[in-house]
Amino acid sequence: MFIFDIETLGKDSSSVILSMACIHFDPKDRPSYSDLVQSAFFVKLDVEDQIKRLKRTTMKSTMIWWSKQCENARNKSFRPSTIDVAAEDSIEQLREYSKKFEDPKKTLVWARGNLDQLVLDSLEEQLEVPEVFHFSKWRDVRTALDFISSDTSGYPKVNYEGFNINMVTKHDPVHDCAFDAMMLMYSSEDQT
Repeated sequence: MFIFDIETLGKDSSSVILSMACIHFDPKDRPSYSDLVQSAFFVKLDVEDQIKRLKRTTMKSTMIWWSKQCENARNKSFRPSTIDVAAEDSIEQLREYSKKFEDPKKTLVWARGNLDQLVLDSLEEQLEVPEVFHFSKWRDVRTALDFISSDTSGYPKVNYEGFNINMVTKHDPVHDCAFDAMMLMYSSEDQT
């Protein structure tokens, strides 16, 4: 299975993508939070290129929202850096990462809600490149968590020795992926 997260500058399918992360995981292996973070794929995208060349969109409200996020999350995704890559390169890097594990067109890919899928699909379509993950394989983390836990906040307690919520940097896509995977694997009430 894969878990995927992006950070954007808006809530539309045409939004600029700041960064994306993906983690392959197998619940049978019982990975720790640290295992998941260390095995993650991460890429930061060139924002200016997306705006000027690809005409991707931004939302003022999202820019304001980013200004209120923690310094670590802003440094990882929001601020331009020397590691920023073109959109085409980010898709190819994601494709190469996913192919190392299993056929990404035949395995499940989890995301929190549907924005991540819609924005990735939109970018792939705009660039006229094949999809990395087949549309029928996307699954929603929130819905699954509602079924496996009586906590309907979308963030049930993780029952895994050594895990602490303070390990998570919210809105860092690697940490968001790892945290969602931990909740999917270790949040049912019958686990100890």
